Amino acid sequence: MRTYHCVVTSSANDLNYVIDGPSDGRPVLFVHGILTCRAHWLLNLPAFHEAGFRSIAIDLLGHGSSPAPEAEAAYHPDRYVERFCALRELVDAERWFVVGQSLGAALTLNYAMSRPDEVIAHVVTNSHSAFGELDRIRNPASARERAQQMIDGGIDAVMRHPLNPRRARAFNDAQRSEFDDAMLLSQADGIARTMMYTSPHTPLRHRLPDNPVDTLLVAGDREEAFTPAREWVEEHAANFRVERVSATHAVNISAADDFNRIAIEFLNRYP
Repeated sequence: MRTYHCVVTSSANDLNYVIDGPSDGRPVLFVHGILTCRAHWLLNLPAFHEAGFRSIAIDLLGHGSSPAPEAEAAYHPDRYVERFCALRELVDAERWFVVGQSLGAALTLNYAMSRPDEVIAHVVTNSHSAFGELDRIRNPASARERAQQMIDGGIDAVMRHPLNPRRARAFNDAQRSEFDDAMLLSQADGIARTMMYTSPHTPLRHRLPDNPVDTLLVAGDREEAFTPAREWVEEHAANFRVERVSATHAVNISAADDFNRIAIEFLNRYP
């Protein structure tokens, strides 16, 4: 397996990313959630590689090796749409598949619904950011409190946070070490800005009844708090298929084999 690692430095795109898989493989963009990084997909990229996909896994701003700009506007979901468009052109993909996890799913859904001509098909996992109740997500006081915890605690707070998947039992020691090496490069203030400037703009229930892109939600049933959101998607979201697996919030890690099989089978339906 050969992995290419580079940083985009153009004015249109400032995200760190890695490319894995055959150069002529079908391209797939992978977007992780908050408090993790591109290494979130360690248990998935080999299976996608084996299936003939070329994976492009990014670091969100403040996460992993991506920068942590101070400007609030840099963190808006619509700015990520611009970055994803620029990255697609950079990797020479006319269209591609997209996979989003948690907050990343909200960003990829916004992208897919804004630029449906660029997305062949789409896979997402449990995402309160995208599918949750509006008043739960848009809580400025709560966002500021969580952000201040990151600023005060620094990288130690980032690594200890319950949403950080480094303690996942699915990781072996080598994989956990690889994850930590990537995650420890994160900047706590950039993650704090993501909490304040990205998350409040992610709820998408008002747009999902008009979703134009074929989308698969691989829902982890062991996260009981996500059940109402999953049921809402099943009833109201257009062009969605839902597959339930025994998994926690980080579906692609806690049930990696099931996620890989279901997601790859879904994407293989599209030429």
